[in-house]
Order: sequence, then structure tokens, then C-alpha cells
Amino acid sequence: MPNKISNQSGKIAKEATISFIGMGIGDGARYLFTVILARFAGVEILGIYSLASSITRIGELFGIAGLHSGVMRFVSRLDKETEVEEVKQRILSGLKLGMLFGICIMILQIAFADYLAFELFNGSLLLKTVIIISAVSLPFATIMAISAFATQGYKLLKYKIIVLNIIRPVIMLFCVLISISFFTKEAAIKFPLLISAVFSSFAAVIFLGKLTNIKMSQIFSGVFDKELLRFSYPLMFVTVLGTLMHWMDIMMLGYFTDTTTVGLYHPAARTAGLLRTVLLAFMGIFAPMMSELHRRNNIYEMGKLYKLIVRWILSVSLPLAIILILYSKKIMLLFGVNYLSASNVLIVLTAAAFLQTIFGGGGHTLTMTGFTKVNLVNSIVVIIINITLNILWIPHYGIIGAAYATFVSMASLGLLRIVEVNYYIKILPFSLKLMKPVFSGGIMILVLSLLKPIVMPMHTVTSLIIITLVGLLTYFAILWLLKFDQDDKEIWSGITMITNKK
Repeated sequence: MPNKISNQSGKIAKEATISFIGMGIGDGARYLFTVILARFAGVEILGIYSLASSITRIGELFGIAGLHSGVMRFVSRLDKETEVEEVKQRILSGLKLGMLFGICIMILQIAFADYLAFELFNGSLLLKTVIIISAVSLPFATIMAISAFATQGYKLLKYKIIVLNIIRPVIMLFCVLISISFFTKEAAIKFPLLISAVFSSFAAVIFLGKLTNIKMSQIFSGVFDKELLRFSYPLMFVTVLGTLMHWMDIMMLGYFTDTTTVGLYHPAARTAGLLRTVLLAFMGIFAPMMSELHRRNNIYEMGKLYKLIVRWILSVSLPLAIILILYSKKIMLLFGVNYLSASNVLIVLTAAAFLQTIFGGGGHTLTMTGFTKVNLVNSIVVIIINITLNILWIPHYGIIGAAYATFVSMASLGLLRIVEVNYYIKILPFSLKLMKPVFSGGIMILVLSLLKPIVMPMHTVTSLIIITLVGLLTYFAILWLLKFDQDDKEIWSGITMITNKK
């Protein structure tokens, strides 16, 4: 039987590399944003920003109400040349509904700002102010997301990546730099979400206008589309549950402790979250390929694709996870000496993010093969586990209790997905080829452990540069000595093609 997956490996590599570059820029900007806030604004200010941001991000999802996915689906299925007006009306309907929902959620967030700041999170007047100002960003954020996803309906990924992964985080970084340099540290957390949402929404509509001639002034001319709303609204609950998992530990820490504790936790969570970039980069191309193979009922090729993706996600994410775990103290020193006490939190959260990254493909596999309800049940079960463990462990163990709650939740979700994908689709992610990156990772751990006494006394940045270069060189050298399979060579060829173009 021809190796179809090998023939498509180059495509996987090219799409994943493009996504990885865009997401890498965005994650890098967000990471610098956190580092600057941590070092120059302080632990409490960072904690206030984290709580206000978590509330606003969840508000965004209720405002968007799944319309971004609905618009993308309808646009992708319509003929762009013969059904131009219908395409435009679908998009305008989504934008109008999103704008109205965003305004409603904005009003609710402002109305409940007192309760959220003082009663729920035992915060300060500054927290209330940031919650209110951030709420104003919600209508703009909904327009931004729906417009960006609408361009993806034209099978163009670049506009979405530019808006969501470059423009918005870079503007946030620019805002915090200007605020810290010329204004106050309080200003650094009041305005980034709002300013970035406003500029990004206009950029997204401009890009959308290149494809559809839609202008910002036309948004309220859309008609009420019941079919679009019926399809989109249920997706909101799945997305909200997933985002709640991401922010639950922050909010629970805010409820049981204080903003200073949240500020200590946030940098560790942001750092560990870098691993998820690897998963998202590969899933952009994996999901539609898996959907197409399932439509053809080609279980054999689905299994090969599943194993290939898991192997490459493991290969790319493992060295980063090793560095984060072995040198957690050095990494936390990037944020300042006050954050050194959260190094153990970084270790636990890195392990959790690693599990989520490795087994995250199982969730997409279930979705693309029609088992969306299974994914929804999984999300509900895991969020209940997470909330329960946070309630039990944070009062007794504090910040590390929240980290362990996240780890157990991610481990449970990964196990559920492995069992369900095997039960419903009869495929597993494991193969003997996984032993190559695992063995290479073992050698990397040994080398970096021997290097520790030498680099630990060095300056933080110098030591991290050295261990990253030595670690990656060791890891990929061992992988090379173990020899690449044909699929791996196709993947590497695709990556080389992209990097050469760059």
C-alpha cells in the first residue's frame, strides 16, 4: 500500500512551520510582556493584571459565541466567485451578532466589577479599574476574532496569524514598554488589552476587506442569521470550558489567596504554556487531514498520521520541557529574584503542559471524526476535577496546590483521550519509533545535569543560552545518529523549504 502519509509529510511540515513562526512571534511578545511587568511593575501588579485578563478573556468567548468558527465554516463551503453576496451577508451577520454580544458582555462585566474585584477576588480599587477598562475591549475583540477567522474561510491562514499572533501581542508589548518608560506601572496594566483589541480589530477588518470589500461602517448592516447562530452557539460552551481550564488556577488562587500569590504563579504558567505552541502549530494541518481520511473511512492511514504527528510533537516539545524542568530556577530568575520561590510550580506546570501537548491530538481526532459530544463530556469532567482539586489543595498547599491540580487534570484528560480514540476509532498514538526521541531526551538530561555545576554560578541569560545550545545540539545529534525514517525526511524537507524561503 502506498505511503500516503509520507507523501503528505512535507505539507504537514510547511503548514506547521508557518504556524509555528507566527505563534512563536506572538508567544515571544507575550512572554516579554510578562517578564517586563514582573521585573518593573512587581508581583502584585502582575497578579492584578492576571485576574483582570482572565475575566476579560472568558468574556471574549461569550461575546464571540462560537461565531468565529461558524462564519469560517459557512464561508469555506460557499463558492467565492458565484455566491459573493451570500458570503458577504454571512460574514456581516456574524460581525453584527458578535458586536451586539460583545457590548452585552461588556456591560455585564462593568456592572459586576465591584463584586469581582472586592468580593470574589479580595482585590483593590486598581483591580476594579482594570476590569472596567478591559471590558471596553470586548466588542472590538469579537470583531477581531470573527473577521480573522472569516479570512481563514478563504483558505488563507496568513491574515489570521498576522492579526491574532503578531499585531495584538506586539501592540500589548509596545503598550507596556511605553507605560513603564513614560507613565506609571499602573498604566501598564490598564490599557494594553483595550488598545491592542482596537487596533487589531481594524487590522482584521482591513484584511477582510481585501477579500470581501467589507468595511467597518457596514457591520451593523448585517441581518440576523438564525442558521449561523444555531451552528455557532453550542461551540461557545466547548471553547469556554477549554479556556476555563487555562485560567481556572489563576482565578481559584485569586479567590483563596491574594493578588500577590497570583502574580507569583502567572510567570510559571506563562512559561510552561510555551509548550502548547508546538501542539497548535501541528493541529492546524492535522485536523483537516484527519477529517479527510475519516471521510474516506481510511482507518489505516488515520492511524499512521496520528502516530506521525504524536512522534513529531514529542520530538519538538521534549527538549524544551527538559530545559524548563532541569533549570526552572534559572528561568524564574528572568522575572526577578522574587519569583524564585515559584520554580517548583514551573516544574509541575511544565509536566502538565507536556502531557497536554503530547495527547492534545486525541481531542482533535475525536472532533474531526464526529465525536464532538465526547469531547464536551471530557471537558466537563476535567473541569469538575480541576475545580474540586483546587478547592481541596489551594487552602492547604497554596500555590503548588493549584499546580498539582492542573497536572492531575491534564493527566486525566490525556488518559481519557487515549482510551476513547482507541475505543471509538481503533487507533493508538504509540509506536516503537517514539523510543528515538525518548532515548535522545535521556542523553540530553544526562549532559545538562553534568553541566549544572558549571553554568549555575553564571549570569542567568548567559547560562540559559549555553544550556539551550548544548542541550539542543546534543538532542538532535543523537536523533540524527539514530537515523531518520522516510516520513521524518519528508517533514525535514518541508521545514527546510520554508526556512530557505524566509
